[in-house]
Amino acid sequence: MKTKEEIQKLRQDIIDVCLSLLDNGLIVRTWGNVSAKLDDEHFLITPSGIKYEDLEPLMLPVVDMNDLSYEGEFKPSSEMLVHKAIYSSRRDAEFIVHTHQTYASLVGTLGKTKLKVEKNNVRIAFPIADYALPGTTKLAENVKKSANLFPETKSIIMSNHGSVSFGRSAQEAVNEAYRLEKASKAYINTICRTQIKPATDEGYSSYLENGKIVYEKADTPNRVKQIHELIYAKRSDVKYIYHIRSEAVLLISRRANHMKPLLDDFAQIVGTGIRIPTSEGQRKSVKKTVNAVFSYNDGAYCLGESRDEAMACAIVLDKGCLAHIAATRFGKGNFLSYFDCYKMNSNYRKNYSNLSHLVK
Repeated sequence: MKTKEEIQKLRQDIIDVCLSLLDNGLIVRTWGNVSAKLDDEHFLITPSGIKYEDLEPLMLPVVDMNDLSYEGEFKPSSEMLVHKAIYSSRRDAEFIVHTHQTYASLVGTLGKTKLKVEKNNVRIAFPIADYALPGTTKLAENVKKSANLFPETKSIIMSNHGSVSFGRSAQEAVNEAYRLEKASKAYINTICRTQIKPATDEGYSSYLENGKIVYEKADTPNRVKQIHELIYAKRSDVKYIYHIRSEAVLLISRRANHMKPLLDDFAQIVGTGIRIPTSEGQRKSVKKTVNAVFSYNDGAYCLGESRDEAMACAIVLDKGCLAHIAATRFGKGNFLSYFDCYKMNSNYRKNYSNLSHLVK
């Protein structure tokens, strides 16, 4: 076990890394987790349900790798099995960063087994672990298998989920995550011919106040108001509607007729699938268990009990649309099964629907 001073420094290193990744867009909200190894049987990890901006060093639980028991007031991240799998199989792993970084996530939807890159005449292969439901032993086993098969690589893409990077120090793990994202972005831009940037461009949003609809822009068109009114009438749980008009969402709203999830955060937060209506079919597009409503050629309306939740939906929807576009241009996509989508969506609604912020 490390000394008290070394452990305190690792606690602060984890928080500093979380804030740095948050500032630079590799993690969003609370989606992702970071850990540091203490010895062969224990590691620190970020807790579940706490915003990174609110983290304090003593909030980080210590996990026992033998039985996954933990010390501390706060529950460890649900992905602690993945961290345990890497620490137990790779001696060069002392610090781990798990993110849902955009471009690595997109590569993980294409059905590939590895991402090959070449730089300065040196070939690198980032493994892509087979898909399994988040937080499961199977996912940890798949990641461990990839870590063992590719001993020269310190980043692993998890199919339809995100990525995990590691190193002997916090800085090395972070550098590996950035290197993976750079390689993934180059692949998506060139091979998938997708250079659309992630965005959450806002159109005409609204919220309920004392039972009345308040539009955030005075010039909200009547055709848009009709959609807001329809949503509030059919979804009594919705208190905020965020109208997203990013390039990716606009493209899907005019060219697709159905979106199946390629990413598990899409299945969890947005829904098990979305129909994109024609101009005449708007009324049927509002579903009880789907938190986004497309409008033909005008983006989509993301739903939540607060602006925070609606924005979370918008972020995930935009990434999901980027994945759909990239897979279409690549020629194939590894879509999630309806069973897995339903299971994740039901679990999310059961466990997280009452939180003021979303947890991953």
